[in-house]
Amino acid sequence: MQLASFAAAALIVLLTPGPTNTLLAAAGAAMGVRRAALLPVAEAAGYALAIAAFLAVTSRFSDVGFVMPALKAAAAVWLVVAAARLWRQPVRIDAAAHVTALRRVFVATILNPKAMLVGTVLIPELMRDRQALGLATFIALSGLAGAAWLTMGSLLPGTARPYAYKAAAIVLCAFSVAAASSTLRG
Repeated sequence: MQLASFAAAALIVLLTPGPTNTLLAAAGAAMGVRRAALLPVAEAAGYALAIAAFLAVTSRFSDVGFVMPALKAAAAVWLVVAAARLWRQPVRIDAAAHVTALRRVFVATILNPKAMLVGTVLIPELMRDRQALGLATFIALSGLAGAAWLTMGSLLPGTARPYAYKAAAIVLCAFSVAAASSTLRG
């Protein structure tokens, strides 16, 4: 039951709109599912790295009050930077666009507040004695959810696709404001 509860919670987290999902949907719209097919791998790698780091930070520095707010602030700043870059990104499907999209998804996922939630709350609470299994389960589910977000983006009408990155930039700014306000609240 512990694994089933964790998997359900993980799916809710992964299917909730957020910075990484916004980038995946925009890439699906701009490049199509086939051309953007490796992006869920970048997402999974980003989550693996970030969640493992948050699990380590949580076990070592849970008593140090400034650590989590500093991490939230870094995520807020990165989201603004990513939004500015995305706003200027032309919709194209060449090799450079793929590399840029892979890097953007990887870094956004590392700094995604969802990784912090999973690494500091979900796995330590729901998978306390089986953290490696919790991490592996989340990574596997992230690939499936990432493919779903790519597919949803690819289903946008053709007339909306040229604006996918600009729309995603606006959404990332909103997530940045939310992350910054969370940092200020404590």
